[in-house]
Amino acid sequence: MSFNQQGDLLLAGYGDGHVTLWDVQKGVVVKVISGEHTAPVVHAFFLGQDAQNTRQFKAVTGDCKGLVVLHHISVVVLINRFKIQTQCLLDGKNTGLVLSASPLLSDEFDGSASSYSQGNATVSASSISSMVGGVVGGDAGWKLFNEGSSLVEEGVVVFVTHQTALVVRLSPKLEVYANLSRPNGIREGSMPYTAWKYMAQASSSTENMSAEAVERVSLLAIAWERKVQVAKLVKSELKVYGEWSLDSAAIGLAWLDDQMLVILTSTGQLNLFAKDGTVIHQTNFGVDGIGGDELLSYHTHFVNIYGNPEKGYHNSIAVRGTSIYILGPTHLIVSRLLPWKERILVLRKAGDWMGALNMAMTLYDGHAHGVVDLPRTLDAIHEAIMPYLEELLTSYVDEVFSYISVAFCNQIGKPDQPYDSNNRSNSVHSEIKEQYTRVGGVAVEFCCHIKRTDILFDKIFSKFIDVHVQQRETFLELLEPYILKDMLGSLPPEIMQELVEYYSTKGWLQRVEQCVLHMDISSLDFNQVVRLCREHGLYSALVYLFNKGLDDFRAPLEELFAVLQNSQKENAIALGYRMLVYLKYCFTGLAFPPGHGTIPPTRLPSLRKELVEFLLEDSSAMKSRTVSGSMSKQPYVNLYLLLELDTEATLDVLRCAFMEDKLSNSSSSSPESADRPIEEAKEENNVTETENVLVQNTVDALIQITDMNVVPSDTTSSNGDDGLSKVGTSKDKGCVFEFIAYYVARQRAKVSKGMLCRILEYLTLDNHISTNVSSHSSTPKNREKQVLALLEVVPESDWDVPFLLDLCERAKYHQVCGLIHSIRHEYVAALDSYMKDVDEPVHAFSFINKAFSQFIGNDRAAIRSAVLSRIPELVELSREGAFHMVTRHFSDESSHIITKLHSHPRSLFLYLKTLIELHLFGTLDLSGLTKDVITNPPNVKQVKDPPQGIHDYLENISDFPKHMRENPSHVPDDLIELYLELLCLYERGSVLKFLEMFDSYRVEHCLRLCQEYGIIDAAAFLLERVGDVGTALSLTLSDLNDKFVELDTAVEAVVLNHPKLDSSSTEVFNTVLRTKEVNGMYDLLHACIGLCQRNTPRLNPEESESHWFKLLDSFCDPLMDSSVEERAYERKNYFGVLAESEDSQLDKDTYKTSWKISKSRNGDILRKLLSQFIKDIVEGMIGFVHLPSIMSKLLSDNGSQEFGYFKLTILGMLATYGFERRILDAAKSLIEDDTFYTMSLLKKGASHGFAPRTSVCCICNALLTKNSVTTGIRIFNCGHAIHLQCEVSEVESSSKGFSSGCPVCMPNQKPQKSRNKSTTTDNGLVNRFSSRRQHPHGSTIHHHDNDLSENMYAGQQQISRFEILSSLQKNPRFMQLENLPPLRLAPPAVYHEKVSKVAHYQTGESSNSSAVIDKHSRQKQNRELRVRGSSIRFPLKSSIFGKDKTNKR
Repeated sequence: MSFNQQGDLLLAGYGDGHVTLWDVQKGVVVKVISGEHTAPVVHAFFLGQDAQNTRQFKAVTGDCKGLVVLHHISVVVLINRFKIQTQCLLDGKNTGLVLSASPLLSDEFDGSASSYSQGNATVSASSISSMVGGVVGGDAGWKLFNEGSSLVEEGVVVFVTHQTALVVRLSPKLEVYANLSRPNGIREGSMPYTAWKYMAQASSSTENMSAEAVERVSLLAIAWERKVQVAKLVKSELKVYGEWSLDSAAIGLAWLDDQMLVILTSTGQLNLFAKDGTVIHQTNFGVDGIGGDELLSYHTHFVNIYGNPEKGYHNSIAVRGTSIYILGPTHLIVSRLLPWKERILVLRKAGDWMGALNMAMTLYDGHAHGVVDLPRTLDAIHEAIMPYLEELLTSYVDEVFSYISVAFCNQIGKPDQPYDSNNRSNSVHSEIKEQYTRVGGVAVEFCCHIKRTDILFDKIFSKFIDVHVQQRETFLELLEPYILKDMLGSLPPEIMQELVEYYSTKGWLQRVEQCVLHMDISSLDFNQVVRLCREHGLYSALVYLFNKGLDDFRAPLEELFAVLQNSQKENAIALGYRMLVYLKYCFTGLAFPPGHGTIPPTRLPSLRKELVEFLLEDSSAMKSRTVSGSMSKQPYVNLYLLLELDTEATLDVLRCAFMEDKLSNSSSSSPESADRPIEEAKEENNVTETENVLVQNTVDALIQITDMNVVPSDTTSSNGDDGLSKVGTSKDKGCVFEFIAYYVARQRAKVSKGMLCRILEYLTLDNHISTNVSSHSSTPKNREKQVLALLEVVPESDWDVPFLLDLCERAKYHQVCGLIHSIRHEYVAALDSYMKDVDEPVHAFSFINKAFSQFIGNDRAAIRSAVLSRIPELVELSREGAFHMVTRHFSDESSHIITKLHSHPRSLFLYLKTLIELHLFGTLDLSGLTKDVITNPPNVKQVKDPPQGIHDYLENISDFPKHMRENPSHVPDDLIELYLELLCLYERGSVLKFLEMFDSYRVEHCLRLCQEYGIIDAAAFLLERVGDVGTALSLTLSDLNDKFVELDTAVEAVVLNHPKLDSSSTEVFNTVLRTKEVNGMYDLLHACIGLCQRNTPRLNPEESESHWFKLLDSFCDPLMDSSVEERAYERKNYFGVLAESEDSQLDKDTYKTSWKISKSRNGDILRKLLSQFIKDIVEGMIGFVHLPSIMSKLLSDNGSQEFGYFKLTILGMLATYGFERRILDAAKSLIEDDTFYTMSLLKKGASHGFAPRTSVCCICNALLTKNSVTTGIRIFNCGHAIHLQCEVSEVESSSKGFSSGCPVCMPNQKPQKSRNKSTTTDNGLVNRFSSRRQHPHGSTIHHHDNDLSENMYAGQQQISRFEILSSLQKNPRFMQLENLPPLRLAPPAVYHEKVSKVAHYQTGESSNSSAVIDKHSRQKQNRELRVRGSSIRFPLKSSIFGKDKTNKR
């Protein structure tokens, strides 16, 4: 049944198929429709809105057989007569069965449907119409709605079948609008349920709500068993908005509003979901005593695809307002959503005040779910609930206050002991304060949340200061954390007054200041707060108030300077530094105090000007405050006060005021700068000129202060009265001079000639004097840069050239001297000056490059001659720069230059080294020339960019790699050998690396050089290269004795440094391991091990073992109390140091007792070290020398001694051997097990009998029993059988030799003749005729008999079992029974031992003799097979890894 929109008509369908139209007001039937449906009616609903003027309606009814009918109902008003016309929409025969149908109705809460125009959207319905049948949709595209028409007026309906949901328009004709397929995983035949709902299109802001309300979209909810889908109908598309799963099958659903969906499940659960699937609430709608099928009314008119009836719960749930009606068979359940007031009231009555307040704040934020009795806009919600929230908060405070007063009055009134009364009273009062603090915190947070601080400071505060409560201080202390969290941005004036006064009495002025910094100034009483800050010295808050409230940055400074002049020393210092921080923040564009944003860029230039002008004000102009007599005589008193405090910090702050903005610089250099208006360019020029004027005024002020001898002597001066000093070399004066020099060099200020001379004289002071007085960033090199920058911008007439040159020479400012000489055209002297600057050699080479590119005539010739004569010094200055210079400017004289450098070996070496590096790597590392120019030291402002000559030279250097690629360098062999000799002389450690990288040299010559200069590693490398490994090893070990002595000394030093520890402790030993002597021993050891390992593969084993053992003996001899003097003697003799044999022999004998480990006082530590060295040697030998040889060597050398420190080495070798042995045993066991298992299966498959398919011979077609007495029968595994005589005849007639298989299955197979009277088939099996007489009566031959098998096995050539297995795996169906050799399987060792043990236990002693005989016979047989050269790969009880385990038994 279904009501119309007005509610005066009721359409009802019945089980017998007739439909009745009721007049609800009169309670009478106005029309009965019969004959349309012949099955129970399951769908009945009105379409669209009521046409009040014409009283015409449309209704749809559908039965369980799929017939859907549209009824046009018209009413004659005068006579109240109903006229009905019917139209068949779906016949149910050619279309799908409609299981659920729902119309799109207007929004009940709005009262009318909104217009929804579709436009010209078209949708293809061909595929959907094929699902429904031939009735729905004939066109491929159609215009869904007319312009200005409504969805409701057009009659949009959703029909759901077993497979899909169709959105259909019924008027003026039936057309499919969109479809939604059934989700995956849904049971066939399950009942779907649908529900439509209008919703307002979501708007981005509440302001646009009225405009957005005109456009409406629709939500369609479909429940498919446990799957729920929510689709949004937007224009011409139906898109899935949300999808989720239920715990049980859905049996009904309805929209509560456009945000909430009610779903009933088969388990009696009522679920309230948001439209995106979020669970809002779940409850059970069951009634006591009612369950199962009695929960909801249902029908079984629908039948699934299997013919079984399905329960349909249609029309069992309805929604009206906030009530949900659930219809049962005998009852009606009504569920209601509580209004928002009732929700809070329920929590309030239950005593859950926190829950009630939290619910109120959730409602205020608009985040509460399931609320349908509040407006949609947030502002309207606030207006609706605000009075109730105010009443709720006051009720909570009143009730809790009354409870606290009653509870604690009773607690205080209890009798106590006299000695405990005070403590108990204090405890009670602290608990009372804590409870009031909790209540106050809730009230403050609630009022801040709902933005009603007037309630807090009016009603709530009055309750705290009530005569019965008296918790004013508690309330004031509550405000601070909320102010600091920016939740409470303003305070009324009276509250602010009380807060400041209370905190000042407590001494919490800093906390008050922090509170002021977090407040909204516009909401404060400005004058009151300023007065409070002045009275209590809250200067940071005062600055914040003036800056934020009045945009006044000067007034706070005036206040602070006035306080500064009248403060004590300690307070003045703290206040002065605060002023400096404030000024620096203002100059850099940051708001003060920190963390309050930035100053607008447009305000920054005027602000800088304003503050700098204030600092430069003269004392006579400062009439606003009282100045002391001594201060009134000083010019620029504001600037002077800051300079007196900290000159360096003050000047750094002033630099921030004059720094160029990166933004302006970047904008001026951008491509768009040319398109800017002329007015903007003029304005920027004016700003720049204004800044330069400020800089000039500041410089003039500093000069005037300096001239009047008022530069502060030190930061430790007490006051301005006695903090003055005369002009001298003080630190503060130096800072002032450097400040002035910087801006003069930047051409932003000008100074007089006398001041310039004073500045230059200061900058050129001796380093040992100026370092003590200058700032931390003013190094001699930086001061030299400042002098250079000054000389480049100041005319030569303003400074005395000879006097300045003398100062610079004494200060060793070589770059300045070079510049002065260049100005005086003394180019050779300038070159000499630049060459003296070893820290920055780039200036010398850039000067040479500039001279060759710009000078002409005599100047060029003179500088060329000077450079040629100074080539050695230039190479020493920078070998890369000198080589680049020679390549660029003296390429034709390179050989002459090398010849000239022979008289300067060091310079020649450096030049050749550069040439070799260029030859090897193709480029040079020129970073050493450019790093000092490109990088700038930290904390140092670059005075000026590098000069143009430096830029030209750097560009020339950047093109050098390309030049060298076009003109590659060639190094003759004589230069390589010359370089090697010089390398041996100056860089001994690089000889080996050079020899490894280079190949074009004479080995004998290089070897002689290495021997001459005593370079052991390089000589050993060359000896190894020529193949003399033994001599190379001996040479490498020649200085081992010296290293042992050094090691002993180092160990002794470590032990002495740890007197409190035992020499055998782990800490001492670890310290020894970290010494450089031990690292040197390891380097030597690894070099020797690598030498032996590299050459072992190409040497014979005896020679290789001799080298390894020689290395081992070198480290074993000290442990065996033998000496190593022999190797020292060999080294000396090898290098030819000793000439006479008698002296050599004497030294040799003396050397044998030079160092012994037994004589050392640290023998334990040395033995541990040597044992580790020996362990490394042995580990290096493994894999190159046989383990038995290593073991025999160790045992033979140490057999009569204790193995103490060799134990770890030997145990490690044994562990390695044992590990490898276990791997081999495991592999052996796996192979034996697999072989036994595979061969067992093979034997079983080869030993069973075969039955012939037929009783006739496949060759002669005679019975197999014929001639069975004189011949045998052969049966193949394929089932064919032949007479042996027939097979022989066949073979003889074909002249193909013996058969290799079944003549039927393999007629064309060519056999092969085998040796030793056997034939090997193509598949690897053995075929042999039997030599024994066949059994009578035509019985099948059994060739696997024991005796016959032994004879066959012994007489034929054996085939490995692996080949047999491979053949069977390739072609198992061609296996011949009679051709197989006897397979005697050997079980795995463990299995065989177990079987043997069981057999031995069962037979006892009686079987011992037979077992021994069998064992001897098997051994004898195995020996015979080995003698014959058997090819069996896995013989009986044999092992491929050695002796079998069974033999050990």
